[in-house]
Amino acid sequence: MKSIHTQKGFTLVELAIVMTIIGLLIGGILKGQELMENARVTSTVAQVKSYEAAVTTFRDAFNAIPGDMPNTVNRLPGCTAVCEPVAGAGNAGNGIVGPANWASGGWTAQMAAPLNGAAPAAVAAETQLFWVHLLKADLIAGVTDSPLRAGGQLAWGDSHPAGRIGGGFVAGFGDGGIGVGSPVAVATLPGVSGMLVALVQNINVTPTATAGLNPLTAARAAQIDRRIDDGRPSTGYVQGYGVAASCFNASATAPQYRESVVSKDCGLIFRIQG
Repeated sequence: MKSIHTQKGFTLVELAIVMTIIGLLIGGILKGQELMENARVTSTVAQVKSYEAAVTTFRDAFNAIPGDMPNTVNRLPGCTAVCEPVAGAGNAGNGIVGPANWASGGWTAQMAAPLNGAAPAAVAAETQLFWVHLLKADLIAGVTDSPLRAGGQLAWGDSHPAGRIGGGFVAGFGDGGIGVGSPVAVATLPGVSGMLVALVQNINVTPTATAGLNPLTAARAAQIDRRIDDGRPSTGYVQGYGVAASCFNASATAPQYRESVVSKDCGLIFRIQG
């Protein structure tokens, strides 16, 4: 007589246990990703504050702004004539790094090429020298003196600091006029004034309202803004730029970050000195 073998399936209890385990695993992965992103936000905030502290210390020590300080050959260890900002009215020692308002062409000029071992020929070079002077004063890490050397390059972690959350930081000056991108370019809203650093995606691309060329989602931009300032993209010491349709709403008076949009279409500008 043949024995009959029957196949048993999973019971409802067993299926429930399996589904619970899978759910816990997925939840743990998502929570881990969120914790990692929050850690990057915290690190980025710390970076910005460290640059603010470094500039304050530099000004206290040298009575000048990094990048704009003349006579660096005699004041900063390891500096040669390549460290010297361009002399003359409106250039070295005027308290401004680069052009008077980087929204009016200063970004493109600073990204054109490294100094490549040659003495600066234009005031825009101060935006590269900003990081070099802080490095030579032993006030920041994460960069080298690459712009000063023949064959040097503009690159994150070399000439400019890399951002812990992506992209990297560039420096310049804002005169409080209309800023870069929306909403700070809305005619009724002023831009940021003073010594600025900005978080951008590509070192050779100016802050832009072009999709895919920015380092942050609206949610991360808002999170960083709230940690340092008021959480609004058009007011305070931290302001946003990017693609209006996916970074912030179209209000001409009180734009808000579109935190539900997941594409990286935002960047931030930080005022670090008045």
